[in-house]
Amino acid sequence: MPRRFVASAIAIAALTLSPVTHAQTPAGAQGRQGRGGQAGGQGRPAAAPAPNGQNENIHLDGWNRKQESLEATGKKPGPAPVHDLSGIWEPAPRYRDGVFASGPRDMPSDKAHEAMMPYTPLGKQTMLSHKTGFGTNIAPISEINDPFDTCDPIGFPRIILFNLRAVQIVQTRNQVLMLYQNTRTFRTIWTDGREIPKEITEPRWFGYSVGKWLDPTTLVVTTTGFDESTWIDNVGRPHSDKLVVEETYHRVDEFNVDLTVKITDPVMYTQPWYPLKNFRLGMNSPDFDIREMICAVSQQALFNQLLKNTTDPAPEKPEK
Repeated sequence: MPRRFVASAIAIAALTLSPVTHAQTPAGAQGRQGRGGQAGGQGRPAAAPAPNGQNENIHLDGWNRKQESLEATGKKPGPAPVHDLSGIWEPAPRYRDGVFASGPRDMPSDKAHEAMMPYTPLGKQTMLSHKTGFGTNIAPISEINDPFDTCDPIGFPRIILFNLRAVQIVQTRNQVLMLYQNTRTFRTIWTDGREIPKEITEPRWFGYSVGKWLDPTTLVVTTTGFDESTWIDNVGRPHSDKLVVEETYHRVDEFNVDLTVKITDPVMYTQPWYPLKNFRLGMNSPDFDIREMICAVSQQALFNQLLKNTTDPAPEKPEK
């Protein structure tokens, strides 16, 4: 976030506006905000409007120009191109549909969905040890142990399951490159025929990814070799070093891609589960400038220190 916004943001609402990143949450949205302008959480005060209209729910790109998907402008999509995901994509039909404070769309963290989660005993124990700002494990701010709150890398698949904003897909002869707005980071998906390494000597926050075209418009990506310190999503679902994430990108037509994400981890889960199924991504105009969302350690530390000096309401107890 530009430094000129930091002081005013802190002065207005230390609990509701993080000085770490561009704030893009609608005015009046519920909850504590941090690490990418995310709001949400039970029992948190409503966010006050930020200065300079920062919290207005108007979709602006990095050059402060209004943006909308190509299809939303009234243009009619042509057929899906062959073996091509290139473009700048965001959740559709609304650009903020990818902001999942309380878990991904198809498996949010509430009583009903948590009862459906196929945890192993270790998985359940590990999940309960994760104290979060959202979902069923919501905790007082002083007890939250989310690694992303200290600006550790967000990791994968959390980067697509939490605060998914713009992602630019660039293809070369041997790679598919995913350039994310959230934390201004990238992933490399190899499409040159290589296999996942049989032995992982260097675990990664974003894993090792290989992609294969299932048909002319469907790319299946397999990723493994993860650092165990990351969370699968924003509500603390755990994983082990045996985690395998499968993404299926199906190019529906010129302007739309459907994304399905499958989670497999026999250490933490008794069976695979799907945080996203046929999740629609719409293409943006090619002149869209991706905004900067960066977790700055110095500003996050200042924000966390300010939070220690506030009174954080205890989370609501679940019904018995």
